[in-house]
Amino acid sequence: MTCRWCHRPLTQDFPLAALVSLRPLRLARLCPRCQARFTRIKSATACPGCGRANSPTLCADCQRWAAAGYPSLHHRALFTYGEDMRLFIQQYKGQGHYQLHDAFEDCLDLARRGVALVPLVSEPKHLAKRGFDPVVGLFGHLPLSEWLTKADTARPQAEKTRRERLATPQSFTATLPAHPAPRVLLLDDLYTTGRTLYHAQQALLAAGYRGEIHSFSLIR
Repeated sequence: MTCRWCHRPLTQDFPLAALVSLRPLRLARLCPRCQARFTRIKSATACPGCGRANSPTLCADCQRWAAAGYPSLHHRALFTYGEDMRLFIQQYKGQGHYQLHDAFEDCLDLARRGVALVPLVSEPKHLAKRGFDPVVGLFGHLPLSEWLTKADTARPQAEKTRRERLATPQSFTATLPAHPAPRVLLLDDLYTTGRTLYHAQQALLAAGYRGEIHSFSLIR
């Protein structure tokens, strides 16, 4: 096996506790050198609302969402959006390098009893152009609950300014199962303004969901 990022040979050294555990082993897809290129967010010092790094109290953005009447998503993310992560997203999403989809699989152990993992799926136009759904790709090793559908929009979020992102109209609809889980964890690749995740939250509520809704992304 080779590193997904630099393609050098990849070796695995598991601690004894992991080897004797009944839990399945998750193989790292990135070598230690490449893993060190990405900056992890420290949960203890992240914003309690959106997971922004180095913001231990509720940030101004989250205060504005709360003032607008949106319930907090208690968002969490793994990595900051540094230059190396920008290059990763550019190659994965922008250039369509699907082989990168499992680069962080060993870090994304999110399955929990009573929690539905709901990905923010791509709109049909983008799915047809790219050939794969980047969010479903990142989290595809997990038991996903695809309750959301997304209508085509005029322009992708990546091409919009912050103001334009915040003004984006709702494009999600939700279809719930007969007996939905009591908690939902919305999944996305990148949290920027939060607009897309809050649209997903509102779609679930509009469909009649009454459980807890939190969210998670690879990047913040």
